[in-house]
Amino acid sequence: MRRATSGLRRLPGKPARDRARAGLRGASLAFAVLLTGCATLPPAVPGDARPPVTGQLTQWVAKGRIALTARDEGGSGSFVWQQHSERTELMVRGPLGAGGLSVVTDGETLQVDDGSGQSIDGEAARRAIEQRLGANLPLSHFRYWMLGIPAPGGLAVPQSATGTASGFTQDGWVITYEGFRQAGQWSLPARLTATAAAARVRIVVDDWQLPATP
Repeated sequence: MRRATSGLRRLPGKPARDRARAGLRGASLAFAVLLTGCATLPPAVPGDARPPVTGQLTQWVAKGRIALTARDEGGSGSFVWQQHSERTELMVRGPLGAGGLSVVTDGETLQVDDGSGQSIDGEAARRAIEQRLGANLPLSHFRYWMLGIPAPGGLAVPQSATGTASGFTQDGWVITYEGFRQAGQWSLPARLTATAAAARVRIVVDDWQLPATP
């Protein structure tokens, strides 16, 4: 298996005291580029659209762009997230995914394919994700955060709504929503940011695909 850290773009060599500052500037540029392609806010969600509650929406596909900074490094790419009840299938492509990173989990087991045809699972897979992306992403929580709701079973502290942004804090992560769009009968996030002590993940959802309603 290739060295996992190759998926992140490393900063040019600089004196150690300047490296962290340069990393933050590069991260800010990555977020700015990510936002450039979606500067127009999604259309206002009609009044009859509503966010799902836990268990109401278990089958969905989200496609879009992702930017992540961690440990003074940053990267961006595209993603396809497929959720089938408890099963999560996440594919990341581009610089952040180093050509292709596939993650499959059901909340209990975890399997990672690094794009070279080699698959690993269990604790080795968790380490590979952390080394490749630079952070330990709580995918079992993210499947709910993607829908605009807290994960069940954990305390979530709401944020005060400011302008168009709202969100909550859960298990050490601050989740902020900056835009929503209508998908079927639901109001679902168009932009969200998840921030923890060592990482920041910015997600823009360009397309929601939901099963047809009866």
